[in-house]
Amino acid sequence: MSTPDILPPTLSGAARMLRDAYPGGMPDMAYFAVLALLYEHFSDRNLAELMATVTGKDAAVVLNDIYACASSEPAPSTIAAVRTLLARHGLQAVCAEGE
Repeated sequence: MSTPDILPPTLSGAARMLRDAYPGGMPDMAYFAVLALLYEHFSDRNLAELMATVTGKDAAVVLNDIYACASSEPAPSTIAAVRTLLARHGLQAVCAEGE
C-alpha cells in the first residue's frame, strides 16, 4: 500500500486538522491515540492513507498500527487529551465527513 500524493476531498479536511493540531509533527504518544479516536469514523484504508500522509509513514505500516491499536487501545486519558486538542481544530466536522 503506498501513500497517495493527493488525498481525496473526504480526507483533506482531516489532514488539515491533524497538521493544525500538531504543527511540529505528531508525537508517538499521540499517534496511537489519534488512531484509536478516528478508527470508528474512517475505513481502515482511509485512516491508513490519512495518517500516512500526515506522518510520512508508509500506509502499510500505518494499517498494521491500526490493527494493533484496535486490539490494545491507548489509555483513556491519552485518548481524552487528543480528543480535547483535536476538538479545537475541527474534530466534530471531520468525523461527520468521514462517516
